[in-house]
Amino acid sequence: LMLFFCVDIDECANNICSLYADCVNTMGSYRCTCNSGFVGNGLTCADINECNENNQCDPNAACINRLGSYECSCLGGFVGDGRLCEDIDECATSDICPSTTTCVNTGGSYYCDCGSGYIFNDSRCFDLDECEAGRCSPYATCTNSPGSFSCQCTTGYSGDGATCKDVDECSLASPCHSNALCVNLPGSYNCTCQVGYSGNGVTRCNDVNECLVDNGGCRNKATCVNNQGSFSCLCLPGFILVNRTLCQDINECKELNNPCGVNEQCKNIDGSYECSCKVGYYRPASNMDCVDMDESNGTRCEDIDECSAAGTCHPRALCTNFIGDFFCSCEQGFKGDGFSCQDVDECSLSDITCPAFSKCINSPGSHCVCDLGYVGDGLTCSDIDECQRENICPENETECVNIPGSFSCVCRQGYALNGTQCFGKHTPFIVIFT
Repeated sequence: LMLFFCVDIDECANNICSLYADCVNTMGSYRCTCNSGFVGNGLTCADINECNENNQCDPNAACINRLGSYECSCLGGFVGDGRLCEDIDECATSDICPSTTTCVNTGGSYYCDCGSGYIFNDSRCFDLDECEAGRCSPYATCTNSPGSFSCQCTTGYSGDGATCKDVDECSLASPCHSNALCVNLPGSYNCTCQVGYSGNGVTRCNDVNECLVDNGGCRNKATCVNNQGSFSCLCLPGFILVNRTLCQDINECKELNNPCGVNEQCKNIDGSYECSCKVGYYRPASNMDCVDMDESNGTRCEDIDECSAAGTCHPRALCTNFIGDFFCSCEQGFKGDGFSCQDVDECSLSDITCPAFSKCINSPGSHCVCDLGYVGDGLTCSDIDECQRENICPENETECVNIPGSFSCVCRQGYALNGTQCFGKHTPFIVIFT
C-alpha cells in the first residue's frame, strides 16, 4: 500500500512578483501587492511621480521625485524643510545695499531701490532713460533729465505729452481761404481750392473763367457765362438747354398749342417758327390775318407799308404798319407822340435805383451804367477777372489777385514786401497796385 501527499509550492521563493512589490504566499497560490509609491498589478510596478499630483510641498519649494517617494526643497531665498518654507529677509543683513539706496525685501529675494528715475545695476545707480522706454506719446517730444523726463506734444497735437490728440485745425478759425476746403490730417491740415477756383488754398483762390477754354463746353449757339466758382450755358429764345451744355431748337409747331392763326400753317425754323398763309389765302399786311384770295379775277388790293419809307416816324420811335394806316410810338427811355421823341432823364426821378456795382448816368434811352471793373448792361453787372489777361502783372516775382472791381499784383511766396518793392531771391522791383 502506497500513500501520496500534496505539498504547497511557495511561489514567492522564486521572486515571481515585481521587485517593487510584496509577495504573499497562500495555499495553492500567491498575491503580489505593489509597494507604497508604486502602481501596478504586483507583477509589474511603476514609480508614481508625486510631483505631478497633489503633494505636501510648500508653494515656495521644489518637488523632487524619488523612486517610490519624493522630496521637497525650499527655493532660493526661502528656508524650511520643504513642506513649510519661510521667506528670508535679506534686508536684515547690514550693508547688503549701498547707503544711497533703500533695500526692499520681496518674496524669495530683494532689490536695492535707487528712487524714481534711476535703476540699480552692478552695485551702482544709473539714470533711467524714460525716453528710450517709450514713456511719452508717439506724437510727443521726450526730453530725458537726471532722475526724470518731460513730454511735450508736437505741433498739431494737444495733451499732456503722455497722451496727445490731434488738433482739428479745420474746426478752429478757418486757416484756409474762404473759397477753399479744409481737410484735417494727423498733426496737420490741407487747404484745397474748391472746384472752379485755383490757387494755394491758403491766401489765394482765384475764380477760374471756364468760358475762356472751348466756350466752357457750351455747344450749338449756347452762350457761356462765367460765375464765381462756376459757369453756366445760356440759350437764346427758341432753344432749350439739354445736359446743361447743349442748346436744342424748340419745335414750337409741336410744343405750342396752335401757335398760328386761322388759315395759317406753322413752319419751324431754327430758334423760332413762321406762320404762313395756307394755299388760297394771302396776308394783306404783315400785321393782319390771312384772308381768302379771290381767284376769280386774279386781282387784289395791297396795303401800302408806310413804315418802309424813311423818316415816317422819329428816329427814336418804332413804326407799326396797319391796313391802310400806321402808328408811331417812342422807344423805351423816350417820351413823345412818336413823331417827336425826347430823352427821359431817369436819374432825376426819385424812384429810380440802379443795382449793385452800377451807377445812374443818364444817356439817350438808358441810365444805369456798370462801375469800372465790371461788365454788363447796367441792370446786371459782373466782376471782370483781370487776372485772366496775359501779363497783367509783368514782373515774375508777382502774382495777380482778383478783387471785386479791380485786381492787385502781390509778392509771390518766398518774397516780402518792403514799401513798394518785393525782396527775395531776385532783384527788387516796384509792385503795381490798381
